[in-house]
Amino acid sequence: MPKSSKIMFITGIFLFFIIFFLTIFVHFFAYDPLLTTGELFSPPSFKHIMGTDQLGRDVFSRVCYGTAPSLTIAFIAVILSLTVGTPIGAVSGHFAGKVDRIFSVIFDALYALPGIILAILIAAMVGPGVINTSVAISVEFIPPYFRVVRGIALSFKERPFIEALRALGARPRDLIFRYMIYALPSIIALMVLNMGSAILAVSGLGFLGLGLPPPTPEWGTDLGRGRDFITMGVWWISLFSGLMIVISVIAFNLVGEGLHEILGTKTSGKEV
Repeated sequence: MPKSSKIMFITGIFLFFIIFFLTIFVHFFAYDPLLTTGELFSPPSFKHIMGTDQLGRDVFSRVCYGTAPSLTIAFIAVILSLTVGTPIGAVSGHFAGKVDRIFSVIFDALYALPGIILAILIAAMVGPGVINTSVAISVEFIPPYFRVVRGIALSFKERPFIEALRALGARPRDLIFRYMIYALPSIIALMVLNMGSAILAVSGLGFLGLGLPPPTPEWGTDLGRGRDFITMGVWWISLFSGLMIVISVIAFNLVGEGLHEILGTKTSGKEV
């Protein structure tokens, strides 16, 4: 790995641990995110280092507590997309022919759609909530897993050791499972990269009012609500929520790119 890539990877790991520290130990250093102090629109100070919002709630506490919902929804969305896209990609690559053409047309069409638009449409139909928001976001990430695993299956299926296994009576499901195992390094790197995109999608839905219902602390929701008060000179509500989104996305992208370099994997699915 080049030195510059190594520095970026280490930086990503550092930011990564800060985010998880906030998630796990938030109860020890933050107020109740729903507690109203009576100090409305208080600017950042020693008492409230990130100020308070329109209801007098501590912004620092809401930013810290907002870490868990954002990461949870993003993680569930990535796992759902992985669970759907990986086996379909392996099946498509193994059987090829008409099966592959049908699946390729479906997922190419899905891949061409703007992910956030698709997430907005689904979120508007299914409503708010952790699972519903996760499902809405997960659809965006299914095609990359399909394309990556399909490409690996196509490249492995004609290799001598696979032909030997087939001659020895290996069943299609056994070979399909093997393709998914061979794709594991690529899947891991892609998962980490997708976490950053999923957090951005979670925040985008929250910003538009399609994420978690209030008063649940969530970065995108607080960013959207804070926007209404920027013209009043209240900049801190949106700033710190937005900053956490940026830091999280950068952290996962840096770690994902680092894993991509270390494992030498395909993560876009565009190589095939």
